[in-house]
Amino acid sequence: METVVDLGRGTTADPLVSGRLEWLVTNGIGGYASGTVAGFRTRRYHGLLIAALRPPLGRTLLVSKADETVRYQGLSVPLFADRHVVEGIAPLGFQRIDRFRLEGTTPVWTFSLSDALLEKRILMERGANTTYLRYDLLRAYE
Repeated sequence: METVVDLGRGTTADPLVSGRLEWLVTNGIGGYASGTVAGFRTRRYHGLLIAALRPPLGRTLLVSKADETVRYQGLSVPLFADRHVVEGIAPLGFQRIDRFRLEGTTPVWTFSLSDALLEKRILMERGANTTYLRYDLLRAYE
């Protein structure tokens, strides 16, 4: 699959930049998943599963987000971020993003967890209101 967009830590670790960059995955029947590279929602239509219940109309937000936390070397490491009006951004999962890329239309994040690398992809099943989050451990040491 051809890499269309490829962003490094200089972009992904800055919430002012990565919070404005958006991705979109569709299912071909009016449903979609969308969000920011940073992982926090900035628009009411961002979410992991916005289903077209009466395709292609009737879009309904069914899954807004996933609060992903990885346990590695005895530590709980959040990979997600939330943006709050008063508190700001917390937790700071976007700081763990080493790389973000689009492989075709598939968004792919590479997270750095100390000496480990974890890859996350968001995919949708064509013709169905189904979103998949796929995680692959690329590297880990004992």
